Amino acid sequence: MALHLFHPALVHFSIAVLVAGAVIEAVGIFGERPAAARFGTTLVSIGTVTVIVTLATGYLAANTLDIPEAAREVFDVHERNGWIVLGLFVLGIFWKALYRGELPPVQAKAYAVLLLAAAAFV
Repeated sequence: MALHLFHPALVHFSIAVLVAGAVIEAVGIFGERPAAARFGTTLVSIGTVTVIVTLATGYLAANTLDIPEAAREVFDVHERNGWIVLGLFVLGIFWKALYRGELPPVQAKAYAVLLLAAAAFV
């Protein structure tokens, strides 16, 4: 089975889930709506896991396809951005994990800003 062919679909799925999750969780935090924040957390968690799978299929694609030298720089930026996205969202997950999912109010607002910045980067 050509797993590398799943990469384009996974990229779009990851983007949709991460951006939606980050926005919903941030709205939940700023609007003091715990249910929205929890739902956003779930989406961000799912999206972060899918980014890992997306990166793996991207590496399979890179090793399967012949990438022209003229496209190498764009490809490298695409790959680096995938790692940055993963890093930003993993940072947020570990931040919340340090407090067992219940950040102090001031930190929760800063975390929400991180989520929105990460979503904007995506």
